[in-house]
Amino acid sequence: MLTRAGWALAAGSVAAAAVGRLLGVPELFVAAAVAWGLLLAALVRSRPGAPPVDVRRVIHPPLVSIGGQARVDLLVTNQRSRRSPVLILRDPVGGHAGASVAVAPLAGHAVESARYRVPAERRGVLPVGPLEAELTDVFGLARRRWTLAAVDTVTVLPQLETLTGRVRGGGLDDPMAGVTRPILGGRGEDDFSGLRPYVVGDDLRRIHWATSARTDELVVRQDDPPWQGHLTVLLDGRDFRIDADAFEVAVSAAASLLHAAAGRGDRTRLVISDGTDSGLVDARSAHDTLLEHLAVVERHPAGILAEPPADRRARSGGLVAVMGTLGQREAALLAAQRTRFASVVVVLIGGDAATPLPRGVVLVPVPTGASFAEAWSRRGTRPVGARA
Repeated sequence: MLTRAGWALAAGSVAAAAVGRLLGVPELFVAAAVAWGLLLAALVRSRPGAPPVDVRRVIHPPLVSIGGQARVDLLVTNQRSRRSPVLILRDPVGGHAGASVAVAPLAGHAVESARYRVPAERRGVLPVGPLEAELTDVFGLARRRWTLAAVDTVTVLPQLETLTGRVRGGGLDDPMAGVTRPILGGRGEDDFSGLRPYVVGDDLRRIHWATSARTDELVVRQDDPPWQGHLTVLLDGRDFRIDADAFEVAVSAAASLLHAAAGRGDRTRLVISDGTDSGLVDARSAHDTLLEHLAVVERHPAGILAEPPADRRARSGGLVAVMGTLGQREAALLAAQRTRFASVVVVLIGGDAATPLPRGVVLVPVPTGASFAEAWSRRGTRPVGARA
């Protein structure tokens, strides 16, 4: 395929031949013939055929938070026994020009690598590719392109902030009250419960040697597993209740809460006003899935904020509602949750609530431009009406 320069040379050669015939100038015929020769050589050079190289693209990591970077590694292999030509690799990113990498000639069956970085500026799914290789003749008159790799994606997760403090009543207080359940294969924070006879297969490190020496029988310590909290995160994404900028902060707040729950090994539930309900899941195992969903969630048209699903327990776990504005109906709905959850927290993006909340409901106002993590650490455990 001719380039813009190739088409210009073709048009110029035709014009030169026409003027040479009209004026009887043989030099113009020679110039036109040289131009046609160059065009023919360029077309032969870029004739269709198999791609001279093979390229494998690897993206690491495929999940990255806003402000981070993903690295794209390109592994280029010369599939032929002869030296490869100079190639330009073009890899679009996000529908834009993306990266352009020049690959020097490779010896037969040689392997070379190249890399570039993809900045994560906005949450969502960022397409990378398709990757094309371009071969151009030495005069830039013709080119040949091959598609060497399909489209891959980089998922840009919401910004994650490190949270301090715990939601009161999160389910770590009384395991007998139905608030929690034990974690099988816990995190090494087990509490000593008692001793029992040694059974073949027990970890020798759990043998209680002092008691074993006294009783002349091997005994091992038996521990109670740590207990697991429950956290429900309710995200209000109705477009008439929250604007676009505040919604980004709200999504980041919800993601940070889920990330913190995963760090504690709790169970969690993500409920969004668009009808999304993850169900009560282990925050660690569902961590990436929940954050990937928040990476693509968008505001939606009018609707009502539904009551969070019940988990058949009374006053168990914690509820954190993240929203932009708080109306009377929403305030009444959240007040009613005090009989179903051990704690109810309202994270209000953009300022204080115009509608009063009942005593016992924790309000966390996040002013415009402020950090959610700072607001959470400052007021995240103080009930409304309590003295500062």
